[in-house]
Amino acid sequence: MRILFLVPYPRQGASNRFRVLQFLPSLEAEGHECLVRPFYSEAFWRILYRRGHYLEKLFQGFICTLNRMLDFFRGLSCDVIFIHREAYPIGPAWFESALHLLGKPYVYDFDDAIFLPNVARPNRPFARLKCPGKIRFIARWSRVTIAGNEYLAEFARNAGAQRIEVLPTVVDARRMIPQAVKGVKGDQIVIGWIGSPTTIEFMESFRPVMKRVIELSQGKACFRLVGGELPGPLPEGVNCVPWSLETELAELQKFDIGIMPMPDNEWTRGKCAFKAIEYMAVGIPAVVSPVGMNSQLIEEGVNGFLPDDDDDWVEVLCRLVQDENLRSCIGSAGRKLVERSFSVEAVAPRFIKAILEARTG
Repeated sequence: MRILFLVPYPRQGASNRFRVLQFLPSLEAEGHECLVRPFYSEAFWRILYRRGHYLEKLFQGFICTLNRMLDFFRGLSCDVIFIHREAYPIGPAWFESALHLLGKPYVYDFDDAIFLPNVARPNRPFARLKCPGKIRFIARWSRVTIAGNEYLAEFARNAGAQRIEVLPTVVDARRMIPQAVKGVKGDQIVIGWIGSPTTIEFMESFRPVMKRVIELSQGKACFRLVGGELPGPLPEGVNCVPWSLETELAELQKFDIGIMPMPDNEWTRGKCAFKAIEYMAVGIPAVVSPVGMNSQLIEEGVNGFLPDDDDDWVEVLCRLVQDENLRSCIGSAGRKLVERSFSVEAVAPRFIKAILEARTG
């Protein structure tokens, strides 16, 4: 079977890397031919979340649009088309609508509440070009809709999707492993966050917690934020470092504790708890806000923690900083859960089955 995968980003984009690309070896091992076509080129990706560059973004967008139009004709010669998030990032669902009218089967996969208005701050001038309402129709017309969690699946049901499969965002547990040795005695305990320029905004209101934890631990703890930059002066002991594909795993393995603070709203309820899954995969305690899928993934005090407010965050983090055995026990329990339920090995058969069912109808 020949499958065309339409994804938004080049390989640097975490979303399609973890929800699509890491499953391709399993498909190819079964004899299927996989063609992957990102919308954003690497040149566009490099400026996508930077402020300004508007003329360059318009030019790159024009080139990428032409390529996506060619992808439509490529798709006609394929058995199934797999669309991650959306085929085209602005305007109505012209691509998916045309496939529907032609009776061409496609799988639709989404892992965020992209049916809500949400535009990264650097791209706010283009906000009116977005059309989040189209997601309802994209899900309805698909042969199979894959949702990252139950909150998203409920949206798909209400939209009239024919068949829905709930598949979490997972990791390759053979590659994403705990670090063998966590440094030497006396090293600072690293409390880490990994994300992007779009999600670093969640860390802005977390500044007081970081400051209090550093003070109460008397310098034993430090914070390392990977993939985003907080504006203005930071408390001593808080460092922001850039993300790269090559260093992603090494950065995660430097953490002793992983955090995922975020507000409770319609957008965050669509999140797939992936930061927590990454932390658990490398064998460290995940301390996350009790929002959406986080509350389903984490069993309080067993494989992670779900602090409710700033005082809870400070108490949990200080306790973990002081107690190496607690960090080890919680991290081990999280790692076992990932191996069992949130790994490529565990989910790949269901992923492949969903694509095969789209072809047969």
